[in-house]
Amino acid sequence: MTDQEIVAGRGENAEASGTLGLNYYGLSDGKLQTVFSSADVGQGSGAVAWLTGDFTGSGHTEIAQLWDNGGTLGLNVYGMAGGTVQTVFESSDLGQGSGALAWLTGDFSDVGTTEIAQLWDDNGTLALTVYRYEHGTIVAPVGNDLGQGTGAVAWLTGDFFDRGSTQIVQLWDNDGTLGAVVYGVVNGTAETLFGSSDLGQGSGAVAWLAGNFSESDSTQIAQLWDNGGTLNAFIYDNYGNGNLGLNPFRGGNLGQGPGALAWLAGNFNGSGLTQIAQPWDS
Repeated sequence: MTDQEIVAGRGENAEASGTLGLNYYGLSDGKLQTVFSSADVGQGSGAVAWLTGDFTGSGHTEIAQLWDNGGTLGLNVYGMAGGTVQTVFESSDLGQGSGALAWLTGDFSDVGTTEIAQLWDDNGTLALTVYRYEHGTIVAPVGNDLGQGTGAVAWLTGDFFDRGSTQIVQLWDNDGTLGAVVYGVVNGTAETLFGSSDLGQGSGAVAWLAGNFSESDSTQIAQLWDNGGTLNAFIYDNYGNGNLGLNPFRGGNLGQGPGALAWLAGNFNGSGLTQIAQPWDS
């Protein structure tokens, strides 16, 4: 699992177990403080997934609570307004089932707001439903089978092919060899933009991360792996020249152990590029 992915099966953490409370922490007067706290935001606490993004076009980050209503998918969206957290959207029935292989967020349709992607198993075939907030309601502008299998070692999101919208990468194990499929929305339909059963590397990893690790116009993929107790890495990129593919480069021995409490990606040193953080137990 990556920091961009939330996986939940049908019924997992589905039933509301109580009342939802919420705390926000932020910097104030140079200190990290509680900037909002409520023991009751007026909803139940059960969820199949929690996601963040600007779902309603408010200009700030909101929280989406996807929940199981007896097999039907429900959704609550919370946002800050007037110094308090409010439910800015709620529905007990989005017209779809609540099961998923993964929940992802991004601007898949290039509309300028955050959408929610639900990847699910349609009797062994991978299917995708994309949800978007429009004019006070949630619509599902994308919903179709992708014509691929459902197995994956990781799901990642990013603009891997510099299209101006978010794509989904399905990394999968081909008998020990790494395969990849990239999906994107084209004219309201999810399509396979690229597929390979062999990227030239093994499929094992201690972590998968997405970011702009080198100066590139597209999102890259980092595969961190354990080489006999030493941390190694491969970086995959769109290699251009009209080729929609992922190409490993700048791999090697990082000279550290592979153990970690977590793996994180971000621009930690202000360089404009993505770095990888490995918190570990010393």
